[in-house]
Parts: sequence; C-alpha cells; structure tokens
Amino acid sequence: MTRPSKKKTTTARPRKAEAKKKPKAGTRKAGTGRKPARFTRKELVEFERALLDEKRRILRQGRATDELMEPSGTDVTSGEPTRRTHAAEVGGESHQVEVASRLKQMEGTVMREIVEALARIVDGSYGICEACGEPVPRARLEIVPHARLCMKCLKKR
Repeated sequence: MTRPSKKKTTTARPRKAEAKKKPKAGTRKAGTGRKPARFTRKELVEFERALLDEKRRILRQGRATDELMEPSGTDVTSGEPTRRTHAAEVGGESHQVEVASRLKQMEGTVMREIVEALARIVDGSYGICEACGEPVPRARLEIVPHARLCMKCLKKR
C-alpha cells in the first residue's frame, strides 16, 4: 500500500519594503507630478518684473475705469447732480457704466492670475502647465507672463 504524497507547503517570506527611488535629475519633481522649473534665477526675475509691470498697468487702468463708472453729471464728493441731464445722456452713461463694470471684472480676473503667477515663481512651479505638467513654452510666457496652461491644454478647454 502506498501512501498518498503530501504536498509540501511553504510559507511566503515577507518581502522587504522597496525603498522609494528618488526621481532622476531633469524628470518630474517628487510628489508634485510636475517637471522642475527650467528657468535661471535671472530669467525668473525678468518674468517677475513683467508681471509686476502688468499689475501696475492694471491698477492705473482700474483708476481710469473707476472714473468711467462715475456719472458725469454728479458731484464726485456728494454724488448729487450738478446739472440737469437729458434722457439720451442718461442712456449713454448707463451703457458706459455697464462697459466699465465689465472692464473692472476682467481686470480683477487678470490681477488674481498675476498674483498666482508671482506665487508660482516663489514655489518653483512657474512655467509648468497646471493641467498636464509639461513646460509652458517660453514664447507664450513672454506674451502672457501669467499663463497657467500650455496651448494644447488651453485649446482643450
């Protein structure tokens, strides 16, 4: 009589935890999924200067827009009418105020984008597309220094 053979069972050894590998130089930053900035300090200073110039320009333009929003037939200090106004003038002024209001809204949006771009310079993510993590072309940043997206991702939106 032969004995049935027993299958030998072995217990699996616990595997050693694999050490996380550091990303190679020139590849994506650890934990961010973004490539490292490719600009020198001097280039970043130039982009920062362009952003600050744009910010100052928008602030000046904002003051001019505020003046457009002020009806022309009113005293600036009291808001009281200084002269009688014709109905056609009132219609024109209301259109002017509406346009000025839209301008203020757009100025606010661009101002926020500029502030965010300045923060990206500080944190090292400036010039990296927020959607795909690829570099934003230098030519695009020279035209729109507060650009957050590369052209490919911008066209997708």
